[in-house]
Amino acid sequence: MSGRTAVATPHSWMFRTARGPFRWTAYALAVTAFAAAIPTPLYPEYESRFHFPPGVLGLVFAAYTPGVLLTLFVLAPQADRIGRRKLLYLGLAFVTLGSALFAVAPGVGWLAAARAVCGLGVGATTSVATAAMSDLEPHFDQHHVARVAVAANFGGFAVGVFLSGLMAQFVPDPIRLVYILPVAASVLGFLAVRAVPETAPNLGGGGIRGVQRIAVPAEIRRPFWVSAGGIAACYSIYGLFAALAPSYVRSELRIPGPWVTGGIVALMFGAAAVTQLATSQVRDRRALLLGFPLLFGSLAVLVVFLPFTSWLLLSVVSAALGVAVGLTFMGSVTLVDRVAPEELRGEILAGFYATGYLAVAIPTLGLAVAAGVIGLIDAGVLFGSVLSVVVAILYYQTLRTPTPPGGEGRPRDQPLFRSTVR
Repeated sequence: MSGRTAVATPHSWMFRTARGPFRWTAYALAVTAFAAAIPTPLYPEYESRFHFPPGVLGLVFAAYTPGVLLTLFVLAPQADRIGRRKLLYLGLAFVTLGSALFAVAPGVGWLAAARAVCGLGVGATTSVATAAMSDLEPHFDQHHVARVAVAANFGGFAVGVFLSGLMAQFVPDPIRLVYILPVAASVLGFLAVRAVPETAPNLGGGGIRGVQRIAVPAEIRRPFWVSAGGIAACYSIYGLFAALAPSYVRSELRIPGPWVTGGIVALMFGAAAVTQLATSQVRDRRALLLGFPLLFGSLAVLVVFLPFTSWLLLSVVSAALGVAVGLTFMGSVTLVDRVAPEELRGEILAGFYATGYLAVAIPTLGLAVAAGVIGLIDAGVLFGSVLSVVVAILYYQTLRTPTPPGGEGRPRDQPLFRSTVR
């Protein structure tokens, strides 16, 4: 693997350990999730200030998905030829631009544009950063790469939404000043990427690739769909919870403080990140067999107790959902890695992640529209019930899917995500 021959300059203060370049690349990955989280506690304030209905808020939230898919399928496949560092720079630039658009937004159209630009940053960064991390991991531990990459996403979101809630509560004019956070994080990200070695294996070779296609061989379709269903369930819960919690805390719990919203949402994503790092030996099908029942139980509790409008119950459910999402997400990622043939890895993982990102938009839009018709609590109960049924079906399908051969996943000296950006 060509990327392993490059080393960071020994005098750089950023790379005092062998895993320094790996960790700073993970930081660049976390920045995009951090920035995407910042507006979450502020959406009720935007809704009040710009006087738009809940359905429009759903459209703003879902505007993230097209931006992710555009760069994931068009730009990310060029990384191995034009350079992974260049695409990481571009992703961080999108994050900075999106944050600036949020800060100066005079209306709902600007919010949607800002959200879409943030999505461009996520799509340009996610697979590219993970591929670079695979080559920069000094101990050839690709399961460690998977854990850290996923934890960086969830952890970045948790920290972002928590800090945003605190600033929105205690800082004057937070709807503008809060965006200093992602801009500052991006500046540090630029410095980190500048110091990290280039790991693209075919830098400057060949022409520009076309749009990344999706292909799943018939013999692996059952485990693939179990994996894709797992990531879709996780992203659907993310969309449901991130869309539901801010309005629920403000209108139903009667707690105007955005720091409470930030704390509750951060609890779910933080629990997911910690679970990723704490369950290193529980992966692929075994993780799904644990994660799906816990997802089902957590959603069932949410559906039953949502009408009781208790912040304590909401916090408990948030933590339980985080643990369940952490297990399910890791199981999905490692299962699809186990079954994907090396020559089709890019095509398979493109379909896998596309399923997840599309799943973000569905509950978000549906909840926003339904809330305007039947009320926020009833809409939350409806979509929580639907997701519970979907998770139960996925668990049943996982039980019917034998554990694929291959021991405990890929050998330690083979990259887990390298061909994602083919």
